[in-house]
Amino acid sequence: MLYVQTPREAADRIPLAAQRHLINNFKLATQLSAEVVQVQARNVPQAILDVATQWQVTTVCIGKPHFSLLRIILNTWIFNELLNRLSESEEDLIVLS
Repeated sequence: MLYVQTPREAADRIPLAAQRHLINNFKLATQLSAEVVQVQARNVPQAILDVATQWQVTTVCIGKPHFSLLRIILNTWIFNELLNRLSESEEDLIVLS
């Protein structure tokens, strides 16, 4: 499991409830034998590709985000950039909903 933390998502900048939710997800992932990898980066798609290359990952699975319409419009470029970069590499992308 990869978590890319942007500067906007520093622990002192996100609500306590969101931090708790994230910690619970990390705990569940480790209970299910996943390895949790946290990186800090400004460019999320590039960070995903860097970690995938470093760990020799062949399939990238991402969950469907549950954003409001405004956040979807504002963050569409991240998903598009990830798709474009993955299409140039050997990794496959699976979107889970």
